[in-house]
Amino acid sequence: MLARLARWLRLCGADVVYDSKLGGAELLHAARREHRIVLTRDKRLRTAPDVFFLDSNPIREQLREVLQKFAIDPGRTALTRCSQCNSELQDVSRETVRQRLLPFVYASNDRFSVCDGCGRIYWPATHRARILRELAHIESGRPISRKATDTVC
Repeated sequence: MLARLARWLRLCGADVVYDSKLGGAELLHAARREHRIVLTRDKRLRTAPDVFFLDSNPIREQLREVLQKFAIDPGRTALTRCSQCNSELQDVSRETVRQRLLPFVYASNDRFSVCDGCGRIYWPATHRARILRELAHIESGRPISRKATDTVC
């Protein structure tokens, strides 16, 4: 239900587990076992004490709600986790990942990070700047420009 929100929260640096296969009771059980809070739009779960029910439907408003409620600071922690598997990213030297990169990526970037979980490689390209700009707009509560709107995945 909230896959996009999970991905954006990971981009903010939050430790987020997402499993679309879990039903309500299973989800609550797993969250309690791991001492997590469930984020949901499922009205059947809204009364549980360890559930945060999201009133909004648009992704930007959902993200704004969560950032305000849980005091997540994307300015400090953004882009420190893998957006796909949630593992923390580790900085690596250019030479370490050279064989896994396209030549133009290697030639045009000095910094790289690798996900210990799934092996994805990250580098600070234009996509990073768009993500940070989008997060700044969401945090500020300002309206999003058309160009920034195009960046939400």
